[in-house]
Amino acid sequence: MQRRHLLAAMGALAAPLCGTTLGARPARAQAWPARPIRLIIPYPPGGGTDTLARPWVERMRQKLGQPLVVENRGGAATNIGMEAAARAAPDGYTLVMNADNIAYFPYLYSRMPYQLFRDFAPIGYLAETPLVVAANPNVPARTLREFVALCRANPEKYTFANPSIGSPHHMGFELLAREAGIRLVQAEYRGGGPAMNDVLAGHVHLGVFSLGSVTQHFAAGTLRPYALLSARRSAAAPDVPTTAEEGLPGAVNALRFLVFAPANTPREIVAALEAANRESLADPALREQLTRTGFEITPNGPDEALAMLRAEHDRWAAILPSMNLRLD
Repeated sequence: MQRRHLLAAMGALAAPLCGTTLGARPARAQAWPARPIRLIIPYPPGGGTDTLARPWVERMRQKLGQPLVVENRGGAATNIGMEAAARAAPDGYTLVMNADNIAYFPYLYSRMPYQLFRDFAPIGYLAETPLVVAANPNVPARTLREFVALCRANPEKYTFANPSIGSPHHMGFELLAREAGIRLVQAEYRGGGPAMNDVLAGHVHLGVFSLGSVTQHFAAGTLRPYALLSARRSAAAPDVPTTAEEGLPGAVNALRFLVFAPANTPREIVAALEAANRESLADPALREQLTRTGFEITPNGPDEALAMLRAEHDRWAAILPSMNLRLD
């Protein structure tokens, strides 16, 4: 009896130890991912980022064995969603997708709720979509060269639909206007949809749009494409020239999309996410779908993504001070 009571007492003492020491070991060694992963998109639903993200997350689910649950957290020029991601636990269960224009935000905002190169670990560069300069068909210029000549002869007569101050579309236009030496009156909007609607309606003459959002308008003749703000033509619109072909080689800006994890996410998790991203983007059906909607797939890893962000950061450091543009 005494021996049985002693064994029972030892078992009772061992139980808490199993719950803390031995029980904690499987939690640390538990295979990742063991539950769904949150993907923050710092834009409202329905935009270009969603167009890329929705089919991509399905391929990532197949590779990782867990769903990526999209959480749209728009507002404050993506700063709300990016701050939420920066403050998330670095455990591989929170990611954020955004475009590379955040690399120049420190030059536009005196106070940022996060620091890009401190608070994030890039997973990789997914794809880009060119930005295209397009006009209402009633504008009496059939090419970008003709439009530039028109604006030079008529300063501030023509108008530009600015979807958001500091957006890639706005900054691409600023590059073009600076290089061409033209001045347009800017009409400011809250988003690309309203800006496009006013160009379609002829209330504003010119806009800069993501290529995938306007190809149907080019086909219908309701918008006239002038040029891609790109170094090369796009397979989604092979007949549209580049700004370089139109004599403005410095007017280059695109939407390049990346995925980030919070800083200090374990290296093995970052490596697993990078591998899943590369495999997902190699899927022929996904590539065809995204190419059809104006994206160009360019999978790269963390090092390449970081180098690209730093190059973009440095490029705008030489441009933005002369624009005298601050957003706060």
